[in-house]
Amino acid sequence: MGSWPEVGALTPFFLGTFFLAVYLLTGSSDLLHNGDTDLRYQTTQALVEHHRLWIDRPMWTDLRMHRGNGGHLYAFYGPGQVLLMVPLYVLGKAFAHHLSLPYDITTLYACRSLDLFLGALLAVVFYLFARSAGYTERISTVLTLIFGLATVSWPDAQSALEQTQVDLCLLVSVYAAWRYVLGDFARRRWLAAASAAAGAGLLTRYDFALYLPIILALPLAWRWRRQAGSGLLADVFVYVAGLVPWVLAVAAWNDARFGDPLDTGLREKTLGEPFLAGLAGLLVSPGKGLIWYLPLVLVLPWVVPRFYARCRPLCLLSASLVVVPVLFYSNLVYWHGDPAWGPRYLYTAVPYLILPLGELLGRWRTAGMGLRTAFLALLVVSAGLQLAAVSVTQWRFWYRLQAMEEHTRQPFRWGAPYYHYYWTPRQSPILIQIDDVYQIARLTFLGDTKYRFTTRPTAYTVQRHPSNPADKYPINNFAYWWVDPRHPLLGLRTRLGIAALLLAAALASLAAALSCAWLARKPPGESVVHARLITAGSRAL
Repeated sequence: MGSWPEVGALTPFFLGTFFLAVYLLTGSSDLLHNGDTDLRYQTTQALVEHHRLWIDRPMWTDLRMHRGNGGHLYAFYGPGQVLLMVPLYVLGKAFAHHLSLPYDITTLYACRSLDLFLGALLAVVFYLFARSAGYTERISTVLTLIFGLATVSWPDAQSALEQTQVDLCLLVSVYAAWRYVLGDFARRRWLAAASAAAGAGLLTRYDFALYLPIILALPLAWRWRRQAGSGLLADVFVYVAGLVPWVLAVAAWNDARFGDPLDTGLREKTLGEPFLAGLAGLLVSPGKGLIWYLPLVLVLPWVVPRFYARCRPLCLLSASLVVVPVLFYSNLVYWHGDPAWGPRYLYTAVPYLILPLGELLGRWRTAGMGLRTAFLALLVVSAGLQLAAVSVTQWRFWYRLQAMEEHTRQPFRWGAPYYHYYWTPRQSPILIQIDDVYQIARLTFLGDTKYRFTTRPTAYTVQRHPSNPADKYPINNFAYWWVDPRHPLLGLRTRLGIAALLLAAALASLAAALSCAWLARKPPGESVVHARLITAGSRAL
């Protein structure tokens, strides 16, 4: 093997190919999983096919659609995911044309794969972030595998919602800002990169504005505490100037739809949830509590003090990136983000909750047996939860929830004000999802037809559900695209062959990544210099 620069540089590459292969292998066949993604796909379709932003026949005609210029209907979303779907839509059309595949299904699959690529890239950036936090090659590699396979990042990438794109933009921005201060403010291009990534996040979701001051606060606080204020105004100028093009792009997007640069099209009430109710729901409720969907956070009390002592500025920054969204979304009517796996609005915080776990990995041999056992148990549980989440569409949970509530005092109704399963343990999506995997396995491998759902789960009412979920979603099969019986692409043998190749690529990439991580050696003095930089920052803050 080569020296450290050659071998070590390959680790993030192989981690990226590993996660891309895994995420593509477990890609979902639920093409209509979420109405938000459906409407963004239709906007992409209108842009490519007709060079317009309005949708002629939207799949959904609720408050997510609003009449704008020309009296046409426009979706109220930002342009971020819509624009990134464009090349995938064009690629899907090309595949459909040359392979004689149905255009609608092929372009849907292609566009929905966006977050699979972004999710793999997110894992790579997390690895680089862990390295910049002072963790070794080996610890950073293991930590990245935990992040990509044992956290909600995996099912979130499969959902095709825009959250993975937001998470990526934020992590890139934070990583760039952190590299800027680690370099002792010598390379302002890192700050420009942080600004550009933050602008891309704002282009994707308007509430990304929450994070803009936090990112800038890191270099400003570092300068102030170290009494290096001579470049403070220049930092502010570079950061703000980098945001301006993105803000103008958002304004142009709004003006093109609604004739007003400040009109996003949002008409529904967003704020107003009682704060304590939303806070408890996000953190501890059986239906949406973060501690149940990401049980690894239970280890944090044993690792955060050491992380704080070793790297105080990064610890404070991470804490801010966790606390701020929790406080904001606790007051949101749609705090739950349903339909979705877990509290998806808090997923931006996941990298910063997982990063301190590297402290335990770094002192693994000296850590207590009880702590190591608890960590491994929580790791296995968390990974199992995420695997269950990607194995069966969550619409099977919604089908069963509707059936469970049909003959109660509060029959099921769609809409944020009407969901009430969050504090009923037996209606926990986690418990039902695990049972769904068991049921689908029985149905698939043993032919146990009592687990096949075909009838309507509720009486017909437009307010509660206008159609039967069993007719729209693959609730009676495993959710992987290569076993999709509803709208299969290519023949079964071809699909299974592609799946086998992806599995082989994942295993080969994993072996290569681990080999590079374990064989790599740091250049002399690198760890000393890096430790001094972090220590200096810790003393400054």
